[in-house]
Amino acid sequence: MEKFIKYLCGMGFLLLFAACTGDYDDWAQPQHNDQDAPEDVQMTVEVEALPNVIEMEALAEEYEVQLYVPVKVESNVDAKYVLTLSDENGNKRDFTPTEEGYVIKDEVVKMITDFYGKKQVERVMNGVLTAEYTANGSTVRKSSEKFLVRILPAVPELNYWLWGKQNNRNSADKVLPLMPVSKENQTVTTYFSGKLDTKMWSDDTFGNSADAYGAQGGNQTKTTWEFSVGGGYICSPSEGWYTLSFNFATYQYTFTKLENQEPTEYSSISLIGDFNEWKTEVTMNPVAVSNDKWKSHCWYALGVELTSGGLKFRADHDWAVSWGGVLNIKDNPYGVAQHVNDNLTVPAGTYNIYFNDITGEFLFIAE
Repeated sequence: MEKFIKYLCGMGFLLLFAACTGDYDDWAQPQHNDQDAPEDVQMTVEVEALPNVIEMEALAEEYEVQLYVPVKVESNVDAKYVLTLSDENGNKRDFTPTEEGYVIKDEVVKMITDFYGKKQVERVMNGVLTAEYTANGSTVRKSSEKFLVRILPAVPELNYWLWGKQNNRNSADKVLPLMPVSKENQTVTTYFSGKLDTKMWSDDTFGNSADAYGAQGGNQTKTTWEFSVGGGYICSPSEGWYTLSFNFATYQYTFTKLENQEPTEYSSISLIGDFNEWKTEVTMNPVAVSNDKWKSHCWYALGVELTSGGLKFRADHDWAVSWGGVLNIKDNPYGVAQHVNDNLTVPAGTYNIYFNDITGEFLFIAE
């Protein structure tokens, strides 16, 4: 037995010696096959910030926008370039730039909207341009110094829709639009109760309550206040007839009470013109409200097929009260019709048409 034990000990020593004298002596690392790294790669990435704020409004017709000035960006290999923009909250977005520092404008607009929303406020971000080259499974990177990118967003060109007591909280149909005054300003004139009145949707968020614009910080009855996505109800300071104005450059709204608190009521508003040989009228629909104490004075007609020619709005199927003007819908789809003999001019097409009989404001949206 003693000999057998000595034999086992001897064999154990030999095995241990063999293990210690093997070729692999790095126990801290697993064995692997090294891949050859790229050799003789030379990359220079020097850029400068643009001297001025990038005003997206002035680039409305452009496909691309320049975000930096390349000073010395070169490589002796076929490197890939990535531009990374980041904001103060740590949000990041990558872009593929051209040699001159241009990227697709719509991608920048989407980034600004995703990070900040649609408010027209100058945004300042950090930019870094990185050159990247990969070969044999290894990657070499060279990045520029950080530089500032300053962007002033454009005012979004969208239709906006009121939702609340003023349209009987109808979230299925687009029947009560804001009437554009300019690209920055849109209004609606109707009756407000002063309690849980209204919110607003844009075209691209219509029907989604989480994305509705409302009074910042919760329900408000202030004459002037800020609005934001997810806000509370926008309420008039008191009960009555108001013009509610929205400024999409400052994201503020203002209530202006009408001097005439007893606007003329009409039983109907209709469209008449060359498209129907000035005979059979298209009767517009009144916007339904949340009670029978007042009428909205806002009207709509959807899917109206028009031929090219003149057109008017008129009340109660009679010429005693009508609205027209020298405006051409081709030049501007919104405006204010007047009590004049001139006819509005409209190109052929199918339209959703909206009209306010207090202000004479109209809006044509081509389908």
